[in-house]
Amino acid sequence: MLSKTDLGERIRVVRKQRRLTLKELEKTSGFSATHISEIERGKTSPTIGALVRIAKALGKEPSYFLEEEQLSEIAMVRRDERRSLPKETTKAAGEFLTPGIPGGRLNAYVLTLEAGDAKEYLYGSHPGEEGAYLLGGEVKFQVGDKSHVLVSGDAIHYPSDQPHGFQNMGTDTAQILLVSTKRVRKSGSSSGTTGKRS
Repeated sequence: MLSKTDLGERIRVVRKQRRLTLKELEKTSGFSATHISEIERGKTSPTIGALVRIAKALGKEPSYFLEEEQLSEIAMVRRDERRSLPKETTKAAGEFLTPGIPGGRLNAYVLTLEAGDAKEYLYGSHPGEEGAYLLGGEVKFQVGDKSHVLVSGDAIHYPSDQPHGFQNMGTDTAQILLVSTKRVRKSGSSSGTTGKRS
């Protein structure tokens, strides 16, 4: 949980980046400059309603100020700097293509299903959606009770509010470019993506 000091500091930083005075933010948010100053200094915590109004006045999503991780406004990952996905969470081998941005809803990964690995990777339902592009190989995607076999160059987009998963159907290594509205985090995180390998 983000402390009120860290939350206040993030609000102050964004206000300064926008070159807004406390008085100017007072006009657009509807809260007094004194109250905003107390929030920025960590003396008090804003209610959810207050945070929504302040975030809107600053041109940000409220979630930007609640993210536990301090994320960069622009996330770029060089090819040789990619981090591996936590296997205890995703089960399938892969790499982060982006760590995400503050308040962002899209996250991208590359998953690799090794040659000869015919196991099915199944995931429970969770809010959001996913899109996948098959970079190579032949993979069966299971969404609810429907299955779809994709070959290199094919793509699929589906809601993730029903059980879903994938399986390497070929004899070669398969690679999937996956974009999801749910961020993969370390095991134990309240918002981590979990899956089981059958």
